[in-house]
Amino acid sequence: MTVPSPLDAVRRLSAASLALLLSRAEFASVELAQARAQLVRWFVLALAGALLALLAVVAASAWLVVALWERAGWITLIVLAASFAAAAWWVLARLQREVADAPPLLAQTLQELAKDRDALAGSGAADEEPRA
Repeated sequence: MTVPSPLDAVRRLSAASLALLLSRAEFASVELAQARAQLVRWFVLALAGALLALLAVVAASAWLVVALWERAGWITLIVLAASFAAAAWWVLARLQREVADAPPLLAQTLQELAKDRDALAGSGAADEEPRA
């Protein structure tokens, strides 16, 4: 049985480290692709919903202004504008809260890299222990 040279050990360690890094990069790539696809779906759905809701609100507002013009006049427009402003404030506050609560991008990949780092640090510490 031949004893591996230190150079062979360094080569094997480098190859294993590179393979580990490449597998983590592939994992990150898959995670980014999934996040991108999900984001595009959400954006298209949100845009379609917002457009349809806007059309409905414009039609309902026009009908309400026409129906109440003789009785309330400008007050109808002021109430509608205040209502829309309050709704916009609520939506933006909710968006800000959700963005603040969202997990960081690539959270799983970063956790796996931290596990790898800890495992490599643990194996390095085991090699430094004195041998009997």
